[in-house]
Amino acid sequence: MQQRWKLLLALAVFLLALSGSIPAAYAGVPDITQSFYVPQSGSITTPTEGALAIANARRCPNDDGSGVLRFNSRLKVVVKASDGSPIAGIPASDICVLFNGGTPAQGFSGVGDDTIIANAQFNPAALCPDVRCVPADGPTDATGTAYITWLGATKDGSGNAIRDASRKWGGYAGDIPVMVLGFKLTGRLTTGGAPGSYTAHVKNYDTFPRNGGGTLLNQGETVSSLDIAPVKAAVSGGPPAYAYLSDFDNNGVVNSLDLAQVIAHNGHRCNVPTP
Repeated sequence: MQQRWKLLLALAVFLLALSGSIPAAYAGVPDITQSFYVPQSGSITTPTEGALAIANARRCPNDDGSGVLRFNSRLKVVVKASDGSPIAGIPASDICVLFNGGTPAQGFSGVGDDTIIANAQFNPAALCPDVRCVPADGPTDATGTAYITWLGATKDGSGNAIRDASRKWGGYAGDIPVMVLGFKLTGRLTTGGAPGSYTAHVKNYDTFPRNGGGTLLNQGETVSSLDIAPVKAAVSGGPPAYAYLSDFDNNGVVNSLDLAQVIAHNGHRCNVPTP
């Protein structure tokens, strides 16, 4: 309900800006033609972007170990007004990677993604959290920039993300909505890249079959032999010959390295091996 009110408020402000009643830049209305997000990893000052950054955006429902969401895997979000000026001070809670929490079959709906599974209702045994918004680490700065670090917003003092136990989900979606003040932004593969050249997504070792998207309890947000089987098939040449969501290191091929990764997380779920 809160997200719906934010969307309605953003729409009202946007329509007023279009009518000329208030200047768009003054109102702090994001211009979706100039605002964008980019996949990054590494340091903030010398970040890695593009395909190499995407290679670090991989996880399991437990987010355990050094191999998942490596090197501060994140989204860089840049918000600008219609005159090109940056919009500073947008609260972190108004910058969201947005989930519905489950599938339409489970009764979930909304403007968020409906293939990501992130709810306690259908996965109570694993103590899975309800996740609807993965917020930014902090408000937009003077350049209109904020970051959404996938592993967690809290840092260890050296800039390294600390695992947030409330950020756990199952499944894969190829285009998760990235919302700022109710506006859906467009992704770019790099900061200087073309609009629409990237869509927000994170590879997940939990992939089959659409990750417990039905109404049976405790089927989602877990890695099992059902998730390993399609990776084995892809390694053997398919079908399909290439499965993007099983290419965990994003090198263009599904091979024994990808298989080893998913096998290492076999049996993992929201509360295993780490609460």
